[in-house]
Amino acid sequence: MRSAAFLSFLLGLSLVVLPARTQDVNLRHPGEIHSGQVSSPEAMKARMNNIQLQADAKELAELCASMPAEMDGVRHGLLPQDVLEKLKRLEKLSKHLRVELTQ
Repeated sequence: MRSAAFLSFLLGLSLVVLPARTQDVNLRHPGEIHSGQVSSPEAMKARMNNIQLQADAKELAELCASMPAEMDGVRHGLLPQDVLEKLKRLEKLSKHLRVELTQ
């Protein structure tokens, strides 16, 4: 009985301690979090205010939403003419957005 309580305690402790240790935080300097080359929040906000980026993101979302229906047609042996063009446009928009947000 006592060993079961001890094992339960160890399990509970490991569930709390292990996730805390795996976070990307410098315990000596908590303000320094290394997450690659991400620009400041102000810079990212300024970029997102760009009307063209928002229009591109909206178009990308609409294209993504239309793809499951297009792929159903492909599954049934039909290849709509514009599927390949839509896929190319998806690639182009996603690459453009990724480049603009990571500069």
